[in-house]
Amino acid sequence: MKATAIVWLLQLFISFSLSWGFGAVKRSLIIPGTSSSSRAEFLSSIVAASSLLVPVGSTNAFDGGVGGLGKTRPQTGVVFRDEEAAAATTQSKGGDVTYELLSPDGSPAVVSFNAPWPLLQTAAGIESRDIGGGFESTFVQVTELQKGSEIKPAQLKEAIFSSKGKFGMYGSPTDIKLRLVSPENSKSPAIYLAVFTTLTPGMRESDRKAYISAKTVGNGLFLLVTTTTAVRFTKLESSLRRVAESFLVVDAPKTNLRNQK
Repeated sequence: MKATAIVWLLQLFISFSLSWGFGAVKRSLIIPGTSSSSRAEFLSSIVAASSLLVPVGSTNAFDGGVGGLGKTRPQTGVVFRDEEAAAATTQSKGGDVTYELLSPDGSPAVVSFNAPWPLLQTAAGIESRDIGGGFESTFVQVTELQKGSEIKPAQLKEAIFSSKGKFGMYGSPTDIKLRLVSPENSKSPAIYLAVFTTLTPGMRESDRKAYISAKTVGNGLFLLVTTTTAVRFTKLESSLRRVAESFLVVDAPKTNLRNQK
């Protein structure tokens, strides 16, 4: 197995060298059997060469769960009104994030929030995350709500904590407790506090807390989930609450965009 792995790595790096012109990679590889090589030197050269292929300073995110470590892309329900415009969207220096989304019935909505963490470039939806520690994040989730219906805790649980969501990539969260801490009004979202246990990529239990902000447009229930570990929540509660309270969802102006229904 070890010999096979070594041969595979050698072939991989030579392929990269020939295809992309990484002369440094070719020169760094020492081929076993030459007068100046040894097994130890060869393995060392593989490690050195591989370091040349790792990008540095990238802010792109994996399409997995919270922290970007999920097995598959989570289902967030986010549908951009204009995908090209969404791809070009950036976060303001003050932390403001604004997108135009579509409700399940096609009603356009302007969604915005303010977060102290950078906006990530991910195909999984809209997420700002602390890329330094990786504990705090906020992301948008969209689900269908029948017009005139009230928001029910059971629907929030299904939308956010199912095995298809960001928290369920390694099994559905358990011990979920949800309570309303601030009711919705014309200017502010309803805010819920969730306490739950989820599994890490290492299959260890992790106790977390989250503020869930909720607003409706058309038949769309738009949610902003702002979360961290239970241990860090107490210290950061005020800043997390500010993110949750910054969530705004309003009807977007009518235009002739191709994906408007």
